[in-house]
Amino acid sequence: KMFFGKKENEKYLISFLKAVLNTNITKAEVQQEVGVLPIMKEGKTGRLDIKATIDGGKIVNIELQLRDNRDIKERTTLYGSMLLLEQLKRGDKYKKIKPIILINILNYNILDVPEYHTETVTVAKEHKDYEVINEVKYHFIELPKFRKSKPELANELECWLALIDSEDRRLIEMAKKKSEIIEEANDEIEKILSDEEIRALNLRLQLWEMDQESAKDYAYEQGEKETTVKIAKEMKSNGIEIETIVKVTKLTKEEIEKL
Repeated sequence: KMFFGKKENEKYLISFLKAVLNTNITKAEVQQEVGVLPIMKEGKTGRLDIKATIDGGKIVNIELQLRDNRDIKERTTLYGSMLLLEQLKRGDKYKKIKPIILINILNYNILDVPEYHTETVTVAKEHKDYEVINEVKYHFIELPKFRKSKPELANELECWLALIDSEDRRLIEMAKKKSEIIEEANDEIEKILSDEEIRALNLRLQLWEMDQESAKDYAYEQGEKETTVKIAKEMKSNGIEIETIVKVTKLTKEEIEKL
């Protein structure tokens, strides 16, 4: 996030967007430079996104999601609508709206297609080749599919994804050899990661995530316990022997007698 969110790193953002959108881009401007504090706040809510404007005033939003919260389709649809809406002030005409491009980089799969990079468009039902609405476009990049494809880094997008994914050091080294800008980008990322403040932030986020997982486990255990007690009460009220309830619920005899 800090890598793409730095004003002086916009050349890397241009290179990445050119690779994803497969079009020439001469300008990309980050709308809000990213510092440590915003990352700390947003990291806790799972929001890791970069918003920028490119040639012609188009607005691009890049979002990275590590965990599948089962909401990415709804979330990105809502976010696209919000990005359209926030462009207009009272009395503005619809013609003022600039197109939106949403790029979702996911550490999980959601689409039932083999490709790791999918662009969606709104087309006419009876004429699939006719694009009806082009104000909002969605791109889904599914990293597990990218890894499974055994990429040979034949193009710039594969080189960028090898670096962003960072799962396979061998791939990163290959990408650095194939692309000068990837080599530069990797050096910049290493510089960011070596920063003391960033290392401290990373540690805090890891500890926060562990706390969250512990809380989930505890809540799950409590839910299981409540369900077990409910079953035991039901069995007891139906006159089933305590020995049988013990076998089924794994509660102790003393616990069941107290119910």
